[in-house]
Amino acid sequence: MRSLAQVLEVAPEVLAVIAKAADAAHPCETGGLLLGWWDGGRIVVRHAIEVPDPEATPTSWVRVENTAQAALDEALDRHPHPWLGYVGDWHSHPAACGASSQDITSIQRASGQYEQPLVLLVHRADDLVEAVVTDSAKHTLMHGTLSETPEKESS
Repeated sequence: MRSLAQVLEVAPEVLAVIAKAADAAHPCETGGLLLGWWDGGRIVVRHAIEVPDPEATPTSWVRVENTAQAALDEALDRHPHPWLGYVGDWHSHPAACGASSQDITSIQRASGQYEQPLVLLVHRADDLVEAVVTDSAKHTLMHGTLSETPEKESS
């Protein structure tokens, strides 16, 4: 079986952006989009952009589609790269808990629109980042916790 590190590569700057946004939004959740590309069976994540939800609470953040599309368009203009595009979502949990069943269902549903897998990153209050990689509406490909060094990631 493949490890999380073989399926997912996340730039350190992505984790820094997510941690900073989570800290600023605390005690409420926040979230956004992950930008990157697919390369030989791996998801390469290079940018995280925040998509504010004015209705966010300590237990929910909802991606507002119009706001998300505008943020995506602006990010793609700001970071011109021929392969760069949407590869998943991220959000924070102000508690030390990972992806909920609703979170997983949501990213699985979104993955039905893509030929490649999508990723969900959940920043937890204990500063761990949980990753869920899914390739269909009913199949989670990989689920684990990111560490600062990819060789130590768990699956």
